[in-house]
Amino acid sequence: MIHYSCDRCKRSIDSFNELRYVVRMEVSACMADVEACQDEAERDHLLEIHEILERAEDAADELISEDVYRRQRFDLCPECYRRFLKRPLGESTIEFDFSEN
Repeated sequence: MIHYSCDRCKRSIDSFNELRYVVRMEVSACMADVEACQDEAERDHLLEIHEILERAEDAADELISEDVYRRQRFDLCPECYRRFLKRPLGESTIEFDFSEN
C-alpha cells in the first residue's frame, strides 16, 4: 500500500476514505524576445512552446538550471487544497494603506 502525506501540513492522507489532491507547478524564466522586430502574426507560438518544453524535458541537458525551469508536484489534503485555492501564491497579502480623504 502506498502511503501519502500532505506536502503542506505533513498530515497522513488516507487515500481510501478521503480525497487527495495533486498540484503540479511549472515555472520557467521569461526571456526577452531576440527577434523583436519579427511580425507577431508570423510567429507560431504553439511551435515555440513545444520546442521549449522538449528542451526542458531533456534531463541530460545541463544548461537548463533551476533558475530557468523548474517543475514540482505536491500532494495536498482536502483542507490544504481549499487553502491553496484561496491563496495559491502563499499566505502573505498586500495591504493597502488608504488615506481617509
